Amino acid sequence: MTRWAAAPETAVVTVCTPARAEHLRSQRRALAAHLPAARHVVVLPERPGSAGLADELAADGAVPVRVAAGPDLPVARCRNVGGDRAVDLGAELIIFLDVDCMPGPGLARRYAEVPADAVGLGPVTYLPEAAGAPDPAELAALTDPHPARPFPTSGLRRLEPDEFGMFWSLSFALRARLWRRIRADFGGFDEAFTGYGAEDTDFGRRLLFRRVPVVLVAGAHAYHRWHPVSDPPVDHLGDLLRNGAHYAQRWGEWPAPGWFAEFERRGLVRRRGDEWKAADGGPPLG
Repeated sequence: MTRWAAAPETAVVTVCTPARAEHLRSQRRALAAHLPAARHVVVLPERPGSAGLADELAADGAVPVRVAAGPDLPVARCRNVGGDRAVDLGAELIIFLDVDCMPGPGLARRYAEVPADAVGLGPVTYLPEAAGAPDPAELAALTDPHPARPFPTSGLRRLEPDEFGMFWSLSFALRARLWRRIRADFGGFDEAFTGYGAEDTDFGRRLLFRRVPVVLVAGAHAYHRWHPVSDPPVDHLGDLLRNGAHYAQRWGEWPAPGWFAEFERRGLVRRRGDEWKAADGGPPLG
């Protein structure tokens, strides 16, 4: 893997709906503090209020990109569009950052050290509800990375082929040249996935299947603002069934087995052969 020495031109890509506008503003305050020279590409799938948010972003120096969208959010397509726009802007380093994530002070510097032929993943701290919207200067003191992904204490650790499940889309980075190669090779994120779930696991798995190195990057911290969630995500069951079936068609197994086991325990899904189906009488799957 080839390392880069010079600080690259950087673009941060975020997908956002108007419902997450306050979290986006928190992210932008942290970007101004810790990545002031980065271009911010904000992809806005069409929703009521998107036009006003796009105007606000443009007036504040961001690069809004509006994307047509039906009822199921085209998250995979939005990420592809955002990455392509970052390339068009001349970025050398592209950082994909979930709208709920605020970048820490070392995120850009550590991602700039990722080898040119690799995709880097940074650790994410899930902030408690009491943290609210912290000042960017307070973020480093809140560092407590999610334990499900053990990051190295220094340097990089390359994922093994069977560790594809460790890929996440909350915070990752790669060089524009590698993004273009990935888009030419297999299209980037699979746009057949819509709504919630599986598109990032599929992306990580295809990276490793094609021997694109994926590395865990110590110190590239991001901080995920609290918001209400359901565990398992019952409100996204329809998306998970649809996306899970598409994933299984490619890989021969379903993603998120723990979630589906819990859905089954609650009587929401049933196993039919190698597939999961909504149980009769379950909640409507929008």
